[in-house]
Amino acid sequence: YQRRVHGANKTLLNPLPPLTKDPYEDPNFNTTIPDYVCAVLYPNKNNRSEYRLETYPTAEIANSHGAFVTHLHPCGYCSTTKDLSVYMANHDLTEPVRACGMEAVTSNATALKCLMDIGFTRDCATIWLYNTINTRQKCFEICLEDWILKVPYNVPKNSTNLNPCLQCDEDKSGPIFKAVAGRTRRDSGLLSAINRPPNSIYPVTHYYY
Repeated sequence: YQRRVHGANKTLLNPLPPLTKDPYEDPNFNTTIPDYVCAVLYPNKNNRSEYRLETYPTAEIANSHGAFVTHLHPCGYCSTTKDLSVYMANHDLTEPVRACGMEAVTSNATALKCLMDIGFTRDCATIWLYNTINTRQKCFEICLEDWILKVPYNVPKNSTNLNPCLQCDEDKSGPIFKAVAGRTRRDSGLLSAINRPPNSIYPVTHYYY
């Protein structure tokens, strides 16, 4: 299911330092991420307008601390409840993000504003921007052909096999994006316009608002 949630107006009490460097420019970037969980923790259980994001080794440990698991893998720049609300409200982010990525051909600032206009926080929009730039550099010809031919996201259409462009993005940009962003749709238990294997979608229910 996809629905608008109320996390966009919450205040994150422990934000990460601003993302100012493109991780794709680091040839030694570590993309190994442990199967920890990122959880929402309310310091004041009677006031859910302010929260912390904490990484725990397991969902059980998170629950024992009174925290609510929001996605699999450690917290990152897209782990905020505001970014979750964007994922939940938009069944298909591939096309709008791709359109914003095209703006980066002439202006990164314009592309970043475009991504923030979708609703992403600045730092989440920034890692999305770096992702699109890297994908354009590594997958341009493949993606151009898919775009011209209007190849569906999955080939065959009702399978879970990605089209060549999405597979290239997954291979060339995905590992760093996942490590930096923290949240992905699959790790948040959310379906999308791209068919994915059911066992790749982490079971989580967002009931902590």
